[in-house]
Amino acid sequence: MYIYRNHTGEFWWCAVPWLDGHGRRRQRRRSFRDRRYGSKAAALEQARQWRDQAIDDPAVRAAMGDRRPLMLYAQNEDEVPDRADQRNPFGLVGVTVTFREKPLGGNFSVTANRGRKRWFSMRRYGGFGAFKRAVVQRCQWVGAPVPEDDELRQRYDRWANRNRDLLRRYGLDP
Repeated sequence: MYIYRNHTGEFWWCAVPWLDGHGRRRQRRRSFRDRRYGSKAAALEQARQWRDQAIDDPAVRAAMGDRRPLMLYAQNEDEVPDRADQRNPFGLVGVTVTFREKPLGGNFSVTANRGRKRWFSMRRYGGFGAFKRAVVQRCQWVGAPVPEDDELRQRYDRWANRNRDLLRRYGLDP
């Protein structure tokens, strides 16, 4: 939850979500004027205190939802089955592959949070190059360390071997 600054009116303001008695999501807003609190810094401190107190309210917690940290791996290495799940063939969260007919080719896409998405072309970077770029981007967004090249190569090769015919059909090197 952020605290915003309105420079023209010289005040800070903050909005916190909350659930009303019917389970509908609402919003509480409050402004903190510099003039009232004596200075810009004092008004900001009051805004922070109000926000921090509001976060402790159960109705606000419920409206915020589950704020688990983003992760890179779908499951522990010990639990990865021999045949990877079709929805997550690499064992990495947020990294997927798509193919297209026009123009003929494929992409590795990476997502994080809502609205964050990026594509890496297999035709431009090669299969492994596009995969590696997608994983590096996901690691940057998630804040996780980038896996070793050997591990990435192993994950990509396992997928490429299972999809060799598909890659050839789209004119891509396995």
